[in-house]
Amino acid sequence: MVMTNFLQKRRTVREFQTTKLSAEGLAWVKDTIAKLEKQAADSQVSFALYENGSEIAKALQGKAGYGGTMIEAPHYIALRAKSHDKAELIRTGYYLEMMNTELIEKNFGTCWITTMQVNKELKQSLFGEGGEFVDYIIGFGKALNQDVFDEERVSPRLSVDKIVFKDHLDTPAPLTELENYGLFDVFSSIRFAPSHINAQPWRFLLKDDGTITLYMDKSKGQKSYVDIGVVMYYYEAMLKNTGTEKTWSLIEGADVAGMEPVATISL
Repeated sequence: MVMTNFLQKRRTVREFQTTKLSAEGLAWVKDTIAKLEKQAADSQVSFALYENGSEIAKALQGKAGYGGTMIEAPHYIALRAKSHDKAELIRTGYYLEMMNTELIEKNFGTCWITTMQVNKELKQSLFGEGGEFVDYIIGFGKALNQDVFDEERVSPRLSVDKIVFKDHLDTPAPLTELENYGLFDVFSSIRFAPSHINAQPWRFLLKDDGTITLYMDKSKGQKSYVDIGVVMYYYEAMLKNTGTEKTWSLIEGADVAGMEPVATISL
């Protein structure tokens, strides 16, 4: 799959068919979970599949979803993260979107649902041991009367010159320089990465030492760390599509005008 095209066109599904997956489909999901958990072995992130979608949706009605309306899907995948420190929140977004992409590539509709506001006892009853650590679930299945790549459901996005800078966070990176690095298409597409309430908290700073520093707009709140993990995943995936394999490294540093440095990667 060409990740740049995928990211520009993918959409969240809010209505699902009630049809459940076949035994073969469920086996694929379980194998995918095992594969991603192996990749996430250095973190405190794990996944679990729940086949009883209607029961979970009923229990979470009015407590999770969009505007108090729970999104009912035939199945859910829960992500457990046993820490809320910055690094684990970033890894949560990274692996959650990796799972989401696997599902979409299999032609499932998907929807992220936040459950961090749901009380611990209810989450334990729904998700079992470790359920109190479930802050996000992915509802998935076949979309109902909605194309996963519906062109009319695009939210406004910041332009490249508002998210990519050179040397200083108030100096937009020249487009010719992005073209020279082969990154203009990457940044044009990464603008469409999903984020909580479409906050788009990421900013990229190109430096003369041959690195890119990723900053987070702290005014958008703690959920932005999860959004940062999402955009890190997509950046790496898009580079991989071009035959380049590079990975982000988490960093610490002083804030710059409300922007926190969170990761770095080589150009």
